[in-house]
Amino acid sequence: MPFHPLADAVSPGMVHTETRARVVALTQLRSDLFIRAASAGLRVVLVSDEQTRLTDAYRDLMAIAGGAWVVRSAEGLRDGITGRTLPSVEAVLEPPADDDAVSSRYATLEQPDQTQFVVSASIRHRAEDATRLGRAAEVFATLGGATAPTWWGTAEPLDEPWSKDAVTAAIRARMPHDTRVLVGGSAEHPLAASLLGRRTDRGVEEVVTGLVGVGAPGSSAVARAFHAAPSLLASLADEALPLVASIFARVGNRDLATRPFVRQDPEPVALLIGAPAVRDLGLDPAGMADRFGAVLAGRPRVPALVFPLRDDPADRTGGWPRAEAVVEALGRDRLEQLTGLRLRPSPSPSPSPSPSPIHESGPIREAHPDAP
Repeated sequence: MPFHPLADAVSPGMVHTETRARVVALTQLRSDLFIRAASAGLRVVLVSDEQTRLTDAYRDLMAIAGGAWVVRSAEGLRDGITGRTLPSVEAVLEPPADDDAVSSRYATLEQPDQTQFVVSASIRHRAEDATRLGRAAEVFATLGGATAPTWWGTAEPLDEPWSKDAVTAAIRARMPHDTRVLVGGSAEHPLAASLLGRRTDRGVEEVVTGLVGVGAPGSSAVARAFHAAPSLLASLADEALPLVASIFARVGNRDLATRPFVRQDPEPVALLIGAPAVRDLGLDPAGMADRFGAVLAGRPRVPALVFPLRDDPADRTGGWPRAEAVVEALGRDRLEQLTGLRLRPSPSPSPSPSPSPIHESGPIREAHPDAP
């Protein structure tokens, strides 16, 4: 009996799946391949040519499940994410070495047509009937000029019209298991995100991570998005308790897909440190406002702090230099311990709002040790 309809070969430690598709999405069948492979202790390795691109949802589940992407070109094989050259498909699962060569094809620069915001937020809600999940996704959608996401679902293509009530009901029905759904925008307002709901001893935690297309580089729409980012993060504290949230920016493609070529590392735009961390770090909100221009949000007694890091896309003095100054003032190690936030400009930023990897999405599933 075949291992799975999408499995072209099974070898020690891996399932090999070949494709000539131009877009690899997280369909129900591909999601099932990851689950089947994880249950067998195997990792999924996708093999394609250079014309293939991955949806953000597929890339994220691939990262969660420890999968990999091998790209064939006239130059040979390479890792589609890192660009390192490979002697074989199986070699993609071997740990990288400091002296690994990087394919010259990987360094091909495509003309970007969209400024992308890399967004993430972790929010705590009360575990009560009135709680609704999804507002963070709506806030992030407004960065791209929409009023809300357009679609949600458990696999691609997304087919359910956006509804906070429906999303909340789907996640509540799976409690106490962690449950993740996908969230999408429209052609006019690109958005690709995931929403994870999980029960904790302090209530319900909502983790939203993803990408938002905010406009063509240099456009007025991009300038507006940069300017609005801090106030939109602050609005997360209006109805719930945000723990940490961040917005980063980079240039890329309007479809938000991952191509097998080098990408710009995102730079920080705005950062929210929630009230619990403000309290535990012993921060002086007024002092943070005076020193870094922090915006106070939420409850006056112990507010969240929003740090504007780069409010102008043309500004080269903000971004990482400002973020580094803020993090050092707060105490890097303690901040990472309390929030899971890792802000480092090299080798690549990892603005994660939780111990989970940054904006990693997948379909609804029960959480168990074998699940990817």
